[in-house]
Amino acid sequence: MSDNGFPSVDEQMEVDVRDDDIDEAADCVGELGNDELWEKIRDNKKKVPDMFVSAWEEDEDGITEKDLTDPKEQFLTAAEEGNLEVIREMVEKYPDFLHVRDRDEYTPLHRAAYNNHVEVCKFLLSAGANPEAKTEDGWTVLHCAACWANHAIVGVLLSHGVDVNARSNGQLTPLHLAINSSVDQTKQLQTVKNLLEAPGIDMGAVTNAGDTPLMLAHRVSKEIYELVSFYCTRP
Repeated sequence: MSDNGFPSVDEQMEVDVRDDDIDEAADCVGELGNDELWEKIRDNKKKVPDMFVSAWEEDEDGITEKDLTDPKEQFLTAAEEGNLEVIREMVEKYPDFLHVRDRDEYTPLHRAAYNNHVEVCKFLLSAGANPEAKTEDGWTVLHCAACWANHAIVGVLLSHGVDVNARSNGQLTPLHLAINSSVDQTKQLQTVKNLLEAPGIDMGAVTNAGDTPLMLAHRVSKEIYELVSFYCTRP
């Protein structure tokens, strides 16, 4: 389980999960993987909406505690919690903290995007944070925002010119993650729509499990399938 609490999704979209991939296997659950794990992650996020929920690093004492005596962890946590005032102050004092990473290679921008802190994301981008930075599982910031259907942040990132077709280690695009998101459907539909309207979107992207966005949408819901199908067939 990752110390930043962000759930890994790639390996759950694979049909066969190798033993040495277990630490990366919380990726895209729901219909394509471990339903029980996904429910646990989502329920914990609802209970503490501004905190990362670790899926694999839990022991008998619960989730691993952060070392908040470490200024870098303080900065990562401020981004995670949306504390813009602290972030501004620390960037001025420690500009290199924009690029700090945790053990799983998540940056402050990843954490802010995951928890839907729009203004924090805007500030970090304006200060020079790299939106194309990838985690150890190959997630960009857009993957993070798409996974939890944070459509406003998806819009901000697309306006910033990020790669809408970025691939994770499991060949997932942000669109795959948005389609398989298990959040409020209104948010999900808007997120998927934002991605579908992005210039250059690859509607034929295939994951390591063999799924295109349309194939995945067909298994998710009627509404998502109709939306994706419309964009696939329009002139």
